[in-house]
Amino acid sequence: MSRFLRFRTTHWASLLVAAAALLWLGERPAHAYPQWQLSTGAVRCNQCHYAPAGGGLINSYGRDAVGDDLSSFGGNGAFLHGALNLPSWLALGGDFRGAVVDQDVQDPAGPTVAAFPMQAEVQGRAALPAGLSLLASVGLRGQVRDPDLLVPIQNFQPVSTSQLIFPEHYLMWEPEAVGPYLRIGRFYAPYGLRMAEHILYINRDLGFDEAEETYNVSGGFVYPNAELHLTAFAPDFVRHIGSDEKGFAAYMESRFHEDTIALAGQMRVALAPGVTKLMAGVVGKGYLEGLHTLLLGEVDVVNNVFTDLGDTSTVQIVGAAGFTLFPVKGVMFTALAERNQVDVQVNDAYTAGTFLLNWFPYAHFELQFMERVQVPSGGSAANTLFLQIHYFL
Repeated sequence: MSRFLRFRTTHWASLLVAAAALLWLGERPAHAYPQWQLSTGAVRCNQCHYAPAGGGLINSYGRDAVGDDLSSFGGNGAFLHGALNLPSWLALGGDFRGAVVDQDVQDPAGPTVAAFPMQAEVQGRAALPAGLSLLASVGLRGQVRDPDLLVPIQNFQPVSTSQLIFPEHYLMWEPEAVGPYLRIGRFYAPYGLRMAEHILYINRDLGFDEAEETYNVSGGFVYPNAELHLTAFAPDFVRHIGSDEKGFAAYMESRFHEDTIALAGQMRVALAPGVTKLMAGVVGKGYLEGLHTLLLGEVDVVNNVFTDLGDTSTVQIVGAAGFTLFPVKGVMFTALAERNQVDVQVNDAYTAGTFLLNWFPYAHFELQFMERVQVPSGGSAANTLFLQIHYFL
């Protein structure tokens, strides 16, 4: 999985050929599609997912929705397209993704195109007595970067020595889908919009980048019109991959106006070597049924206290806002304006516009095209074009 293809070209024909031939598979965060909340009739994320706050393995309701309501030409959304009937206590799944990216950062040599792995992962869940369940996933890491290069901060081990990963594994007590729950293990703490694209500022700069799942003790309540999630988290002390933060997070959401509006407040305290982050934010969604459009946004204020610099501090604002349009069955178009004001006292910020076109032609299949333009303060614009191919079992 450490192999990768990198070449320079300006021809889209080459990009499409590379996408069709893509066979390498790697990792991707186990997020969901928050655009489907409210817009599909599902108001709680755990209507389609086993996880109380969404993301990861989908349940039978979610599989039925994929086949009946969310794919252009329908299909059987069951595991292996219904070819294998699993016992009621067992749920299995798998995600396989590959991508092609064309990035132009004003390099005189021209844009760079790379075909690379994103995800090769299988998941399983076993229902146990007394409302308990055990869920685990296993996958392979695959990145564009050379495995022999310096290891990025968020990945303490090189790819060559940590190709096998376990993104999620937890024990959960949840007697009913509606009501209290408690889970212990490795996963992303419930927080924010939980968009699938880890490069968005609200993910990348708030502690939810790829491979940054933490070990958590999480609990709360999920009700038809509200939910509360409280999480104490710590770094991956088993393999030392991902986040090095520890702390506490809280997320509380209410839904009203006949389940067409959702508003949430959230906070997070994260302690890492040399810095303490105190975060507070709001999340909002509103579905305009007549326009087949979902409005969504998130804004977080972060107080960064640098403990190794005499407790000096900065105030950071990170946010994203935009809309998702559902023009026809199986297609959604999302446009987001993003801002990461690294320090409100100085001109140090990043602004981005992200455009996503997702097409689910048939159950189990997805194609996504993304264009993202980023402009740093005082710098030149960087344009990224991204094509993703996704199949799930």
